[in-house]
Formats: sequence, structure tokens, C-alpha cells
Amino acid sequence: MPYYPLSFGGDEIAIKTGARKAAPLLTIDELLKQLRTEGQHETYSPAPIGEVEKTEAAIGHPLPESYRQFVTQYSNGAYLFELQEVSAVGGGNTQIMAIQDITREGESDETIPFRDGGETRYGNLIPFGLDANGNEWSFVVEPGRPENEYDVAYLDTSGRKLYGKLSGFSDWLSVVIREQDEVIRALYDEDVLSDELMLG
Repeated sequence: MPYYPLSFGGDEIAIKTGARKAAPLLTIDELLKQLRTEGQHETYSPAPIGEVEKTEAAIGHPLPESYRQFVTQYSNGAYLFELQEVSAVGGGNTQIMAIQDITREGESDETIPFRDGGETRYGNLIPFGLDANGNEWSFVVEPGRPENEYDVAYLDTSGRKLYGKLSGFSDWLSVVIREQDEVIRALYDEDVLSDELMLG
């Protein structure tokens, strides 16, 4: 299947799309509108702002404005297209735990490399979506970002490496909607998925 490069956060990533071309980036409002009209999703009641603030107090960082809008205007946690998890805030819900309740292993000062260059500390990673392999989509916290729109990346928890760096939650959500698949599978070919990430 052909791939085309997209540049997110300064990194170029090959996206599987057949012969399709890249769609222009949409706002979070436009993305939420698309979710309401396209596909099957497992959703829950939106969170009141107090639940967002509870999670932010517990993790010690503000959450990105786009993610705040997702949980307060669309769903407090979800399985998008019934396969890609987005974690909840506050007390979570019956199926998806809140960000601050996700059990994590590692020291906050542990250095975690990006597959395509660079590194960050484990303590800078805030998970917002888990998968069946025990890996995490995480916000890569860097203070001073407008509206706290941090980069996001996929943490291979056993290999201790970050993959698929994108320039924010809205960009990540755009890939979910466009591909209707797990984001990591949309970003990498089978060689990386099988040989490096050991994903079946």
C-alpha cells in the first residue's frame, strides 16, 4: 500500500492511505462534529469541568485545550471506531479509567528516546490512551505551549521508546478519523509494527 509523508511537530511520518492525499488539518470543533456523524463509537456522558480540574490537580499539569473539549463536549473517555481508546478524567467511567488512575512503571527522570531522534523524560509523559498491548499514547508535556497543546507520542512500554510523534491531540484525532484504525497502525508499516513494536 502506498504511503505519503506528513510532517507533524517537525518530524516526517509515513501515513498509509492508498492513493488518497493529505486532508487539511481541522479544528477540534470540526473533528468533534465529524465524530458525531461518522462511524460507531463507544461513548459516555461528557465530563463537567470540575472533573477535568480534578485530573489536572492529580497529575500536576494542565491538559491540552483540545483534549479538554473532547471530554467536556463529546465523551469522558471513548473507544473511537470501537478500537482506539481515549482515556477519561475525574472518576472515569464504567469501562475507561481516568488518566490519573493509570498504573505506570518507571522513574520520572528516566530518559525515553524518540525512534526518530530526540528524547524526553518519563515524567513528561501523561498517558491519554491505552492499548491491548500495554502501550500508551501520551502527551509529551513541555511548558509554555499555547493552550497546552503538547506533542503526542506512542510509548512502547517494554522497549522504552516513543513512536509516532504528532503535534497535538487534534492531529492525533485527525488520523483516527481519517484512517478509522488504531493510530499507530496508520503511522507505520508492518516492518515497524511487527519487528520493532511486536504488535500482532
